[in-house]
This record gives sequence, structure tokens and C-alpha cells, in this order.
Amino acid sequence: MQGIDYHIYAWRHFYLQICYLLFLNLLFQYSSFLFFPQVWLRLYFGDCMCIIEVNKIRKGIYIFMKLDRYRKYVRAGVTAFLVLAASMIFYYLLFHQTSVRTAFHNVLDILSPLIAALILAYVISPIINFIEQRIIARLFARHGKTQSVRCKKLARALLILLTYVAMLFALYGLIATLIPELFSSITNIVSNFSNYANNIQDFATKVLANYPEMQQTADQYISMFSAKLSNWLTNDLMPMLRTFLLNLSGQLVNMVTFFKNILLGAIVAIYMLYNKESYIAKLKKAVYALLGLDHGNAVIRDCQYVNQEFSGFLVGKVIDSIIIGAICYLVTSLIGTPYALLVSVIIGVTNIIPFFGPFLGAVPCLLLILLIDPLQALYFLIFVVLLQQFDGNFLGPKILGETTGVSSFLIIISILIGGGFWGVFGMIIAVPVCAIICTVCRNFANRRLEKHHLPDDDAFYFHMDHIDPETRQAIPYQKKKIDEAEVFHFPGYRLRKALTKLATEESPVDAPYTPAKPSTEEKNSDSSDSDQK
Repeated sequence: MQGIDYHIYAWRHFYLQICYLLFLNLLFQYSSFLFFPQVWLRLYFGDCMCIIEVNKIRKGIYIFMKLDRYRKYVRAGVTAFLVLAASMIFYYLLFHQTSVRTAFHNVLDILSPLIAALILAYVISPIINFIEQRIIARLFARHGKTQSVRCKKLARALLILLTYVAMLFALYGLIATLIPELFSSITNIVSNFSNYANNIQDFATKVLANYPEMQQTADQYISMFSAKLSNWLTNDLMPMLRTFLLNLSGQLVNMVTFFKNILLGAIVAIYMLYNKESYIAKLKKAVYALLGLDHGNAVIRDCQYVNQEFSGFLVGKVIDSIIIGAICYLVTSLIGTPYALLVSVIIGVTNIIPFFGPFLGAVPCLLLILLIDPLQALYFLIFVVLLQQFDGNFLGPKILGETTGVSSFLIIISILIGGGFWGVFGMIIAVPVCAIICTVCRNFANRRLEKHHLPDDDAFYFHMDHIDPETRQAIPYQKKKIDEAEVFHFPGYRLRKALTKLATEESPVDAPYTPAKPSTEEKNSDSSDSDQK
């Protein structure tokens, strides 16, 4: 009896829920509630015979949804909802910028360890791939052995550990070498600034010995500039440095947060690097599951191209900057340039920034050397110019490739925009981002030209006036005066012109009837006929 009562209660509850769901479907214009009953009833009844009835009802509702008269209402409702949501978001972004900015910074702070892990893994991954493919794989192939899965995992773990240790040692050595030299150079410049000013003045006197008027003017400007700079170094720079050192304790919380994010990012990056093939495979599977075969292949191919542009440019630029810094240190040490290590590190680090990097690094180094020894500053200037010519014409193309497919003008514009938005980081990634955007625009334009049966070669459009719409041939440029009535015909102009013409003309139906007057020939023929009669 208990089993019979349970089934009666179950079926009664089942039909009540079906009626309730049908009412909700009618209320919400047959929205996503249509696909809810089967899942919900399985949670209550399990895989029992009542699922058959649910499938029948669901099938009938689905066929009912296939009717066009209800589908258009659903589409209209979805469109109205999206428009309303977009309007609300736009209003909130426009009139609540402070709240949006605060929320964005909060989300960014939460995701900072993950972002640091992604950047660190993306930087270290090419190093690990290079060692695994070029060194370890060749060693096993030379001895005629194959790597087992366990051996690959062990080698991967050791490579990650060694890479982290090498990066820590390099960072420690760089900080331990540069920071003391930087502070000693600043202290030395401040204490011996009067001697450096006299050196510059003596150098100008020797150079302009045959031009007394220019020598007098140069001495005045040098004296005025040295007095102002000495006053700034003594009264502004040194107190500023002392204040900065005292305020470091106040910034302790921010420093701890920064190092905490870096540490967590480094730990997460270890897991990413150790199982990167598995994570990439899962991402690909998700892409194919969501987008299907054709769109999935397109998205994966596009992502591979983006990775190729970014990794190729960034890795090549880092290698190029390391080589430039090493060459700069060797040459400056040989010619006796003051602060050779500090100058070489500045030149190498700023060389990562495309186009503007060499100038940003050379100017402060040149001013620093000029204060100590003007003649060495002249030698350094000549060497930097030769070094940048060597980098731009020989070393850079050998490492980065011949061209990125982007003109120099677009590179300058992209670097300025990237630096304005994201500072130094934006200037570094500006070139690959610009190359990707140019590729997208170029492919879109080529597809549109192919649709209109036009060539995509730039040479076809040189010295061209217009294209003949019948022959589709380029008409050479001819200097002529263009009538103002022939220009600024926006889309729909011809259609509006034709409709206006039809509206202004008097239709034959509405026009009043006026009998046509007979011509002279018709009058003569009528008179001759009457005479004959």
C-alpha cells in the first residue's frame, strides 16, 4: 500500500508541476523554461517511467516552438533585452566612472597572481621548449633511446627548477651590482659637480678658442646652467632621495602585496609549465565543443598566429637586447667610459622598446658621461650611433626576421598609443599588436575586394584616378576640376533621387484629362476627306 500511495502521490505531483511549467511558458513567451522540465523531474524521480511522459510533453512543446509566429516574438524579446542591457551598461559607464574604475581595480587586484603566473609562464615556456627540443631530445636521439613519460616529466621539473634558480641569481646579481653603483654615481655627481662644470667649461674654451664671441656666450650659458643644476641637485634631488628612503616604510604594505602576488604567480606558473600540454588540450577541446569544427579550426589557427607574432617578437627582442648590452659593455670598458656597467645595462634594457628605446637610453647616459668627461661623451655618442646602425641593419633582421609587415609610420603611431595607455609595457607590446591588427584589416579588405572582383595588389592602385565599372580597369590620374554636384553621394542617394523624381512628377492616373490638339497634317487629311464626300 505504501508503494501504491507513493506512486499516486508522485504522478499527482508530476502533473501539477507540468501544469505549473506550462503556465510559466505561456507567461514568459516560451522562453528557456521549455527545456527545464526534463532535468528538473529527473532530480525528483530519477530515471523512471515518468520520464517518458516528460519527453512526450517536451517534444510537443519543442514542435510548438518551431512555429514561426512564436519564434519572432522570442527573437524580438531577446533583442529588446540585449538593447536594454547595453543601454544600462553604457549609462553606468558614462555616469559612474569612479565606481567602474574602482570595481575594475578590485578585480585586477584579485586576478594579479593569475596574471603574473600567465606572464611568467609565457616568458619561461620558450626557454623550456628550446632545451627540451634542441638539447635533451638530441641527446636521447644520439644514443638511440626514446624518452619515457616519467623521464619527460622528471626533465620538465628539473628544467623549471633550474630556470627559476637562474632567474633569481641573475636578478640578485643585477640588483646587487646596479643599486650600489647607481647611488655612488649620484653621490659622486652631487659632491663633484663643480669640478664637472669646470671640465665642461674648459672643454668649450678649447674648442671655441678661435671664436672669442662664441666662447664668451658659451661660458655664460654654461655658468648659468651649472648654477641652476647645482642648486637643484643640492636642494631638491638629495632631499627627495632621503624622503623616498624614509617613505619606503610607509609603502611596506604595497611592497608586501606586490611580492606576495609575484610569489603566488611563480607557484601557479610551475603548475602551468609542468602540465601545459594538458591545459592546452583541454582549451582546444572546449573550443571545438562550443564552436564546432570549422569555427574551432579558425579560432585555433588565429590563436597560433597571435602566439607566433608575440613570442617571436618578444623572445627575439630580448635576445637582441642582451647582445647589444654585452657589446656595449665590452666597448665602453675598452675605451674607458665612466660607469660602463651602468651605461650598458641602461642601453640594453631600453633597447627592448622598439624605435624609441635606443634614444631613451642613450640620452641620460650621454648626459651622465658629459658631466664627467666631455671627450668620452663624444666617443660614446659616436659608438652608440654605430651600434644602433649595426642593430637596425644587421643584428635585428637576423634575429627578428626581415620585416613584420608593418610600416615605420604605423610602428611609431602604435608605440605612442601603447605608451600613452600602458606606459613601458604598452610600448613593448605595441609592435606585435599593431602587426596583428594590420593582418586582420588586410585580410578583411582582401576578402571584400575579391567579392567585388578587384585585385588586392597595391601597385594596381598607384597613380589611379578611378576604376571603370564596366571593364574594371584602372583609369590613370588626370588633373581636372570636379563639380560639387558629383561628390558626397552617400549610400541611398540614387534611390532617394529616383523616389523624389517620382513623387514630384504628376502620375497619369491623377492628372486631369485634356484632349490632344490635332496636328496640321491631320487637319488637311480631314478636309480632303470632307471634300471627296
